Order: sequence, then C-alpha cells, then structure tokens
Amino acid sequence: MLHVFLPAVAVVCLAHPAEVDREVGRRALPWLPPDLARQVERHERQFASGATAAAGWPRAYHVPGTRPGLEGAIRAQCERLAAAIRARTPFPEVVAGLGALAHLTADLDAPFLTSSPEDAYALSFGSYLPTAAPRIPLVFYGQERALIAGTVGGIGAIVINRRREAEILADLVREDLDRVGGPASWRRLDDRSSSFGSASLFLNHAASDFANLASWVWLHAGGLVPEIPRHQDMILIWKGEPQPREAPIPTLGVRQTRP
Repeated sequence: MLHVFLPAVAVVCLAHPAEVDREVGRRALPWLPPDLARQVERHERQFASGATAAAGWPRAYHVPGTRPGLEGAIRAQCERLAAAIRARTPFPEVVAGLGALAHLTADLDAPFLTSSPEDAYALSFGSYLPTAAPRIPLVFYGQERALIAGTVGGIGAIVINRRREAEILADLVREDLDRVGGPASWRRLDDRSSSFGSASLFLNHAASDFANLASWVWLHAGGLVPEIPRHQDMILIWKGEPQPREAPIPTLGVRQTRP
C-alpha cells in the first residue's frame, strides 16, 4: 500500500507548484538507471500520486532545521525505497515512493522553500515556473558516484549546499520582479531574465539531484547503475523528448561548473 512510504497527510507544502514534481521526474528519465527509468515512465500516474501525497506531509518534513527536517525525510525515504525494492514490493508502489522523493528533492532546490505562504514573490515565481518550463533545456549536472555508492549518511551532506544555492536564486528573482514592476508583473518576464535563469537552475538541479538520489536507492537495493561518462567541469544537455537512457546517448557537452 502507498502508506508504506508516506506519513499521514497534514498541511500542504506550498514551496513549489505540484506539477513541478512531475517535471522533475520527466527531466530525470535520461539520467536514471535505465531499468528504473522504464518503471517510472510506465507508472506515471502512481509517481504523480506519490508526489501529491508528499506535498501534504507536515511542514517539518519539508524544511531544514526542524525534526525530522528535510535532510531526515530524504534519508528516510531513500532507505525505505531501497528496502521496499529488496523486499520485492510491487513497482507501482515503489514508483509512488519515488514521486514522494521527487517532491522532497524539489523542496531541496526550491528558491522560496522557507518563505511565507503569503509571500507575493514566491507566489509569482510559482505561477511563472510552469509557463517557463517547456522552454528550458534539459541539463544534467553530473552523476555523483561517491554519493551513489556511499552510505546513507552521505545523503545529508548535500542539503546545506543546495539550500545555500537556492536562497541566492530567491534574491535574484525578487530583484528581477521588482525590475519589471513587482510580483504582479511576472508575465512581463522574458527568456533573458534572471527569473528564467533561476527557473532553469531550479528545475535542472532538482532533476539532477533526484537522478542521483534515485540511483542511490537502486544501487543499494541491488540494482545496476551504469556510469554516465563526463569530462571535468562539463554538464550534459539532452536533445529531444526525455526518455529512459539507451546507447548511444544523444548529448551535447557544455563546459561549465555548477553554479
């Protein structure tokens, strides 16, 4: 049952729109272990339902600095999923749990995670994000083999760095919205704006982090995680509709360090 993976529903997390979780999963498909990616693609409805359920977890699961906190929630979900796969839990339930993990990962990279639900800038960015997503290239920031092969304790190390990066993006979006007339003027933003760049970094960082965390789950459940070749300081851009990775990989390397 789905409740194996999900705590009781309470208040809804408003850090990002619900459709972002599905977009994170879609963007991660080429970078997931192919066998796992095919299951995620096959059970898209369960993935979405798991993400929606995770949005209703108590606030303490979504933000750092609380108990169990975002770090604890991500670690627990990864361990739960690996154990479920080892126990041969039906894949629709596993994929629902991956949807919940995608929601937590989007929280991890969300610029306005700790903002008030009434924050006008956060609400405007949430409205803008789905309109910008179709035009944002699909970028992968690299497979983190040390994280994937490491212990569950290593998962917590990404939280502090990711939150620092995300909070910088929030400041950029606020300045950008003020430039075009304030939060109510978000429709004036174009694809050269700082807000478009922030949306791109948010979505692709979240998809990259989700791919690495899901790969940790798959490896620690006994699955094979093929290496994704890369050169130092290079990102990978997927050309075409996201789909499970099969050889050869249609990518373009662009030399750039992770912002």
